[in-house]
Amino acid sequence: MRHIRTILLACAAIASAAMLCGCSKESGVSLSGPIQFGMVSRGTLTTKTVYGKDYLEGEGENQKATYQSLDWVAGDLITIASPQAIVQNDASANPARAADYRISTVLSTGTTTDHQSKAKVVNAGANGLMYDDSYKGSYDFYAIYPNHSEGRITLTEAGAVSATIPKAQTLKLGAPKEESKEYTIDGKTVTKTIQYTVYDPDMQYAFMTAALKEFAPKDEQQTIPLTFTPAFTAFEFNVSSQDDEIELTKFELCSSDNSDKLAGTFSMTAGTLPTSAPNATSSVTVDMTQIDGTNPAPKIDQTNGLTFTVFTVPVENTKPLRIKFTSKDGENATKTSYLDLKYSDKAEAGENANKPVQFLAGHKYRIHMLKLPSSQWKITITAVYEDWVKAKDVVEIYI
Repeated sequence: MRHIRTILLACAAIASAAMLCGCSKESGVSLSGPIQFGMVSRGTLTTKTVYGKDYLEGEGENQKATYQSLDWVAGDLITIASPQAIVQNDASANPARAADYRISTVLSTGTTTDHQSKAKVVNAGANGLMYDDSYKGSYDFYAIYPNHSEGRITLTEAGAVSATIPKAQTLKLGAPKEESKEYTIDGKTVTKTIQYTVYDPDMQYAFMTAALKEFAPKDEQQTIPLTFTPAFTAFEFNVSSQDDEIELTKFELCSSDNSDKLAGTFSMTAGTLPTSAPNATSSVTVDMTQIDGTNPAPKIDQTNGLTFTVFTVPVENTKPLRIKFTSKDGENATKTSYLDLKYSDKAEAGENANKPVQFLAGHKYRIHMLKLPSSQWKITITAVYEDWVKAKDVVEIYI
């Protein structure tokens, strides 16, 4: 059988986000009053930030997406902290010297030529950050998204951040999309078009942080910029069948030898990325039978596919990551196949032979036109990747 080769595309570093914070402080001058905020971002619950449009570079066949905007949504909540500021009328604020702010108006969202999203913010409650009129030095600001009180991510006045990416992730039905690719088979150009059902990630785990240190505003009207960067890594999969219909029941993204930690709790300083995730676990899973809460396991074939995105901790992998798909095998059994994301030992792999594909922290990666074989469970993603391997002793029986 001739296998159509598809491409693993490491695409679109998740756009950074910037927040403009209107406040004032001139070195050596005491100021008082509330600190006002506005924001610019690049890069169902109270957390509603959404993925926006791709930022495209190049022209024609050379055009590619290099960023995907993270667009603010009215109602988004952010926590901002400063070790030098005070909280208005709230000496018992927890964390100390921190306050929540809410997106009041979205001024713009990302486009194909500009991956910024601009918005205004207001105090989320009665109290916000204020200047300390007894202090004459510069100010440090730290911020997290979503806000501290959500409980998924926390922030101290010194900028220490702790956050948790769940191992079991739930997806929600989004807008469908279509993808077409051209292939040359036996000298003929063939166009393959697939209609994808899209399941969106839970954006409450699309963590972002920001930091600005030693800032001395000139006057009370000056805008203070806080640049947000993603504190997660995202993987988008676009999946269809190579031949027969497949009913998917489970997806896993894991470490091939459990050395890399992909889910769980990690710590960092706002504005940076963690160097390790010692409290995390080695896999991220999606129970396909629980997508959108009530849907049955999705079915895919040669022209109908599935797109979904999962989040992992923002730490670069050192060993090959493994993707595993489990599907129904008959009425009561399941079968699982896996693919290690590493370069093969073939000559065209060159100096990368047998090396893992490394995924940078804080980026988004897309795997396009991924074909799952329904019977042989063997496929080549690119000329330099190994084939799908049928997992051994991985058969589950539904009771």
